[in-house]
Amino acid sequence: MLPVGYTWLIERYRLKARPLVHRSFIGPKMLRREHSDGTVEEHYIRQYQPGDSPLEHLVFALKYDGVDLDIFHKVFQHVTPSEIAEFVAQTPSGRFARQIGFWYEELTSQKVPLTVRVMGNYEPLLDSEAYVTAQNPARSPRWRILDNSIGSRRFLPLIRRTPVIRKAEETDWRMMISDALGTPSQDSLYRALSYLYFKETKSSFAIEREEAGSARTEKFVAALHRAGLEENPLTESVLTFLQNTIVDERYRESGFRISQNYVGQTTINLQEIIHSLGVPPASLPSLMEGLAEFFHASEAFPPVLRAAAISFAFVFVHPFEDGNGRIHRYLIHDILARSQIGGNGLLLPVSAEILQHMHLYDLCLEKFSTPLVAAADYSLDEAGVLSVKNPGEIEGFYRYPDLTPQCEFLAQMLERTIQVAIPEELRFLQKLDTARRAITEIVDMPDRKRDQLLKRLHNNRGKLARSRREAEFPELTDTEISDIEQAYREIFAD
Repeated sequence: MLPVGYTWLIERYRLKARPLVHRSFIGPKMLRREHSDGTVEEHYIRQYQPGDSPLEHLVFALKYDGVDLDIFHKVFQHVTPSEIAEFVAQTPSGRFARQIGFWYEELTSQKVPLTVRVMGNYEPLLDSEAYVTAQNPARSPRWRILDNSIGSRRFLPLIRRTPVIRKAEETDWRMMISDALGTPSQDSLYRALSYLYFKETKSSFAIEREEAGSARTEKFVAALHRAGLEENPLTESVLTFLQNTIVDERYRESGFRISQNYVGQTTINLQEIIHSLGVPPASLPSLMEGLAEFFHASEAFPPVLRAAAISFAFVFVHPFEDGNGRIHRYLIHDILARSQIGGNGLLLPVSAEILQHMHLYDLCLEKFSTPLVAAADYSLDEAGVLSVKNPGEIEGFYRYPDLTPQCEFLAQMLERTIQVAIPEELRFLQKLDTARRAITEIVDMPDRKRDQLLKRLHNNRGKLARSRREAEFPELTDTEISDIEQAYREIFAD
């Protein structure tokens, strides 16, 4: 079998590229294999074989493999503007030639010296059936292209319209939340919201296997209450303020990092396993500028996809030494809060749901990080300082990512949060109210002491440990304790 399209280009130029979603070959018969991970291998008969130039293979890729801007950018390093002009002159009205010419100028900032007048109807840059695209594309008279991409050369992600993405776009999230909430009283809803802010905070720390002390918890809760208020949460000043708010004061930073960072794990023999790399520091300023631009450019995005694209891009770039994971999850809430999909003040405890599905979260992160680390040529010295020797080869992983898996993941977690977690929290609070009334009927004790008793029962499966009883509730009789335990177990029987 002969490779064609992106597969040919990767082999021809020995490109460090992420795994292809669609791989093409020339074979004896037409054949399509769809794999469990969502990738496709397709065979075409010899009539489909393009010529032996990289631009012809790019045309093939646009027709059959989809769009991979990282590969486009890398291939363009081997093509001159004059070669692009000559290629376009062969078919000046050809849609794919015009798209390649547009992408060349966009991704390289080099002007193509056109020798002919480009003709033909205006064509979309991206297939809106295959990708999430801008609703109001910009016209490019030079190429007669409708630029419906979202972003810029600094940061231009793609999201494929898979069945999960289409469902996320079509879902009426506000109606789903309304159905999940039902008609709780204002008092119970207020208490539920207060509880969810603290639960989200603790879950966000727990994801990173950290215990949040009371002071850090309060600061993170305060930050969540401010979500959605800044004009642009992706500026260096806003993100630095947030980082200073949520990390230990000893690890506060004055701005984006200027050194290489990474996420790793020390093995039992003190060897370091690298799980992920932050973007090389030379590319960091322009990438964060691009992400801040994308925040405005994506305002018409479905909020769930926008929250996923921005938050995961942020954590992949990793602009700080500490606090990136918590800021990543904060950004989810910030973007969702702006859309008000749950009304004013409703926080959706996504981190709590992620904590219940950590294996899926890890897989979601690894979809990006594993190919990245494999493509990076790096060294790690004895002091733990990591140096990337091929920053230019991995920069496109961050700058032109395919964020489809991350958008799918967040959409699924958000759906579970709304349909399962929030109703469960409301039912729990309703049962807690019932338990408070039941205890008061048995013993009319102070509210603080009654809630302390409920906490002990909850933590010990409806039984009050003898040590707790003697130290904290010596005034209660055996009969009272027995009746309280029985009432608690009946209320929380399920």
